[in-house]
Amino acid sequence: MKRLLILLLFCPPFFAYGSNTKSDLLNIYIDQLINEFDKSLVLTQYPLTSSLYRKILAGRSLLENQYTIEEYGKKSLVNIDNLNIYHQIIKEVEEEAQKINFDFQAQKSKKLYIYPSEGPDGNLTGNTYPKGVWSLTFDDGPRGERTQKVVEQLYSSGVKATFFMLTSQAKRYPKTVDFVLDHQMEIALHSYTHANLSKADEKTLMYEIEDALKDLQELTYTSVGFFRLPYGAGTRLRSVRETIANKKMVHVFWNVDTLDWKDKDPKSIVNRAKLQMSATPKQSGIILFHDIHAQTVIASKSLMDDMLANQLTLCTVGEVTKYINGEESDCPVK
Repeated sequence: MKRLLILLLFCPPFFAYGSNTKSDLLNIYIDQLINEFDKSLVLTQYPLTSSLYRKILAGRSLLENQYTIEEYGKKSLVNIDNLNIYHQIIKEVEEEAQKINFDFQAQKSKKLYIYPSEGPDGNLTGNTYPKGVWSLTFDDGPRGERTQKVVEQLYSSGVKATFFMLTSQAKRYPKTVDFVLDHQMEIALHSYTHANLSKADEKTLMYEIEDALKDLQELTYTSVGFFRLPYGAGTRLRSVRETIANKKMVHVFWNVDTLDWKDKDPKSIVNRAKLQMSATPKQSGIILFHDIHAQTVIASKSLMDDMLANQLTLCTVGEVTKYINGEESDCPVK
């Protein structure tokens, strides 16, 4: 009897393990990647250039298109009892990561201009920002009350941000779109349905970029000049970049990723952002949030309050672009 009790204490029964579906195992693997990513932030100068980060983006793409995203840290490696499937998942993520290839280092030219182009000038990145200037950007919305709460927090603090909207979501929440515009926020495009465009055919590109832009502009009565590829996938593909540039849009990347789509802990999200911010070349750049999540409402306000307390400059992507191009801008660069 004593031996049985010891076995029960130190050897969890079969029902203590996860279901080991591909969705479970992929969530576990991504959580491990995020854990490694967080550890690397104190050692790596450019964490978003790593293959590790590309695997996280690839894993998200697979989860959103085939499985279900679960809370970060909900399951762990001890849940795995089918290593063959787990290794298969790892291989799939690695193969998907090979399709996500981007470059967001600061341009080396003496004079930088940002304009719609399939080349470097048409790809604005956080590392091209002036020293000490930041943009808060929000993807995947709008989503009703959550987006409105984020906007209210920004507006009450005198901060303007850029919202990269999915046209499908904008059509679903037209009143929220109006709310974003009424509070003087900037609207940009994030495709129609959040498809991974690194493997899109011509018909898909037209729908996700051209049709998405047309419908979003008709809905908002505004001219949209900035586009962000879902997962950052396709920035080096000529067909993708040509389509974006031909529609008179500049592609916008980021150099700080909060990973708030997976992590539900606001404190962890903010800490991750701060570590990346401190590692940027000029203490400046573009911060990526997703306004469709409850944790983002809390985390974005906390980070914004901290940035304002430290007298950091916060401007929209459009305002910073005008400043970089030597045009009149409302961004008070110091």
